[in-house]
Amino acid sequence: MKKLNRITAGLACLAMSAGVMAQGVTDDEVVLGTSTALSGPAALWGVSASRAAQIRFDMANESGGVHGRQIRVVLEDHQYQVPIHVKAMNKLLNLDKVFATFNVLGTPMNLATAETQYAKNVPMLFPMTTAQSVQEPEHDLKLTFGSSYYDQIRFAVGHFLATGRTSACVMYQDTAYGAEVLQAVTDEVAEHSGVSLVSSVAHKPTDTEFVGAMVGFKGAGCDLIVFGTIIRDTIVGYATARKLGITADVVVTQAGFDTMVAGYPGGITEGLYAASVGEAVYCDSAPASAQAFCDAYKAKHGSNPGISGQLGYTAADLVVAGLENAGADLTVDSLMDGLEAISGHQDTFGRISWSYGADDHKGTQVVVLSQVKGGKWVTLGQATF
Repeated sequence: MKKLNRITAGLACLAMSAGVMAQGVTDDEVVLGTSTALSGPAALWGVSASRAAQIRFDMANESGGVHGRQIRVVLEDHQYQVPIHVKAMNKLLNLDKVFATFNVLGTPMNLATAETQYAKNVPMLFPMTTAQSVQEPEHDLKLTFGSSYYDQIRFAVGHFLATGRTSACVMYQDTAYGAEVLQAVTDEVAEHSGVSLVSSVAHKPTDTEFVGAMVGFKGAGCDLIVFGTIIRDTIVGYATARKLGITADVVVTQAGFDTMVAGYPGGITEGLYAASVGEAVYCDSAPASAQAFCDAYKAKHGSNPGISGQLGYTAADLVVAGLENAGADLTVDSLMDGLEAISGHQDTFGRISWSYGADDHKGTQVVVLSQVKGGKWVTLGQATF
């Protein structure tokens, strides 16, 4: 394994001097940190993922912890705003002195603080984004999970162009995430003759009105609309398009792929497509391996976990597996070695087999295409990049 980045960061941190335990680690506890959206436009992702992750950590703690250590999570609300996230991460790294972060939500948020985190030798584990700009370049202190938004959209757009669509439009957030979606569409369109990107419109993550964008798309004659959106703007944007009589196919990334989107009251998202990391799993038809989690989540929070919750639980499960593999002598190096040793780790929901290694910090490269039918996501096909 290449450990140059870790060693360099470690030498810069007095806390990592010989004979001193890693930051956030004692004989009976390991402290993890999460900066996520508990309010604001991405709260559905942040709240559900955090609740689900805590259930997995509670399961580990109730069984005696991992190698005798209880897992404690310090949770901060960044409201999906970069300045608030930067302050939250400063607190987590310097005041709470977390051992590692995990499930940090948002592409621009992770990009804003990655280098600061690496400089303190604090691992970034399973950020709640599949942005290529976050995944690459790989870093010894960073593990992500799943295919990138870029790959998801290239696969989806390629599929629709191959089936006769000729005019693509893009509605995207004015962020690094949205820019990646726009680039993916641009690159895929460039590889097909007789097709074009005819219109693109950016919006702020907090925007809630998309009539102007959709009127423009209707006038441009789009037969394929790609969304670089999250939850609220996916629902409102799609409903607006259909209300205006737009019949174009509409596809969104993993960021808009949640059971709440598919099951929104009134069936207003019926027909929406999504390209994602894995299939949607519903608790009423989930495998036996997921029932304990589904039951615990519903008992505690009064509802079934959505896809965001499933990903949050999966991230926590991978963290636990890495801690177990690391052994009792827990250091940054032993944790990263333990995570890289994960191989063929079947997720609780029976969807994805996760495998990492010194030269693979993404875990899986599958892209799944789904569509909302009858208020639920139905899998149509998949590809591996």
